[in-house]
Amino acid sequence: MSIKFSEYGYYPALRIRAAELEGLENIDSARRDKIVPLLTLGQWRGSSDLSTGMDKCVAANRNKPFLLDLTTDSRKIEDQWNSLRSPADNFKNWLDFSRAYKSKGAIPVVLLPPGARVREVVQQACAIEEEYGSVAFRVQDFAGQTPLVISAISSLKDPNSAIVFIDCQYIRDAMAAYVAAAISTINRLRTEFPRLLISVLSTSFPSSTLQFADAMKMRGTIGMLERDFHSRIGGDRVAIYGDHGSIHAVVYDDGPVVMKWSPRIDFPEYTSWYFERRQSTSNAQAYSECARAILGIYGVAYDMENSNIWGEQKIVEAAHGDPYGKSPAKWISVRVNIHISRQIDYKSRIDLQMDEEYEE
Repeated sequence: MSIKFSEYGYYPALRIRAAELEGLENIDSARRDKIVPLLTLGQWRGSSDLSTGMDKCVAANRNKPFLLDLTTDSRKIEDQWNSLRSPADNFKNWLDFSRAYKSKGAIPVVLLPPGARVREVVQQACAIEEEYGSVAFRVQDFAGQTPLVISAISSLKDPNSAIVFIDCQYIRDAMAAYVAAAISTINRLRTEFPRLLISVLSTSFPSSTLQFADAMKMRGTIGMLERDFHSRIGGDRVAIYGDHGSIHAVVYDDGPVVMKWSPRIDFPEYTSWYFERRQSTSNAQAYSECARAILGIYGVAYDMENSNIWGEQKIVEAAHGDPYGKSPAKWISVRVNIHISRQIDYKSRIDLQMDEEYEE
């Protein structure tokens, strides 16, 4: 399985969690063929190892290719996590684990744990290149991991087989700082490899939408900063656009469940998220009210009654009195599905405009 990374114009990064996988699974085949998602494996809720999450992951991907990364969060899976992250025998455990899912589309990302020696990382990358024909790196610690990536790419048979994801994670609170850090990291990499393929990942979806709500706390619009961020680092001529699929980058799953929630439906546009929320004794009624409000505003503009986007279909069904879910997780799936579909379409629209301009 050899992936030519340059053929893809959008890279969504998701975690292997129920809501995110469901959103990905329900992307139609035509759109799904235009992406190779970067999926991070972690503990599946209620499971004490990583195998359950991987089984759910391969089922959701329907044998289509995806990049497999490993969480940095070891809670509840510490023994297996330590084993997979171990650099012993040049990360043999990680390579063996990933190989078991190769026929299902998995391509392992090069692991860069603290304390790993340069030679171990280099040998891991070379082994992935040899077996898969392409190599992916994910940089989150810019200062610590970038030198390792440079050494590993220098040792590849074909540096053009590699892609480096510069993952800035949550950018809303420090946009300028992340722009500067991303540009600096890109420059370091391109100084060594001028033709290196790079994708920049970020998210601006907040942990709470209340600060963006109106005075009645019933609706609001959240500006999507990911596209602005991508533009500031130089756009497509510098790096491929990527994001976290409208998911906040910080995981709170394992904390005490004390946060109250109100029914809310988010509607992703191309460069913003609109939401409707309600406080009601009936969650089913509240979700239907949210859906009707969204359909009233966006139904005609996006031809939602005839949409081929699964998430939009679920909003239409809820507006007609049949809500897909009565808790937040199902509606996160809807948001993820619409967001990724919308960004795939956005990229296709940009490519079409460029082709038309070129022909003129």
